[in-house]
Amino acid sequence: MVNLEQCRKAELYSGNELVCEASVTAGPMGSILLDVPRSVAYGKDKPYLVKFYDPSLGVLTCRCVLSGPMDLPEDMRSLRCDIVEQLEQLQRREDVKVTVNVPIMLHAERRPGDLYIPLKGWPAMVRNISAGGVYVSTDLSLSAGREIEFEFNETGEKVHLMARILRVEDLTEQPNQPIYGYGCKFVCLSARSENQLRNYVFREERRRRSSL
Repeated sequence: MVNLEQCRKAELYSGNELVCEASVTAGPMGSILLDVPRSVAYGKDKPYLVKFYDPSLGVLTCRCVLSGPMDLPEDMRSLRCDIVEQLEQLQRREDVKVTVNVPIMLHAERRPGDLYIPLKGWPAMVRNISAGGVYVSTDLSLSAGREIEFEFNETGEKVHLMARILRVEDLTEQPNQPIYGYGCKFVCLSARSENQLRNYVFREERRRRSSL
């Protein structure tokens, strides 16, 4: 049985169509409960695809059957979710990344030879991001191994992120206007922040697929 004790979020699909988002809670005897709006119609013993967003396991896609409805406050309903088959697991090392253009203010511990970084940070741009890492561009010169910090506000709430620079690329196109690209791996990432990033990345990926 898949251990989803840390999982708090899932998506319910009928075929390829998203039915709703669901909250995940633990039920009796290690069972899994999905909290969904009461307006969601479901078929007993009908197979559904459920994507579980787990902060340590990644994204698990499973074939499930739903049963045992119990009404909850605020027009919600709890459904027992039994996993029939695990179809896919997208782990950290396989994290999907999305291309973005999100301005941020970058912070880094100052070292001799660095330009002065104001308290508000140094302007930079997030070019792509996943639950495991980020690629940023800026005219601030930093070396591999350095750690950076920034606030990422695209998840719906402010997420403070720290990352270590793994590679440095020269993106300069105009003389005397240096631009550097930094491929970074997140460090000290909390389970909550990782889950927020996963949800953001997969929402963005789904939104872009649906617009094609």
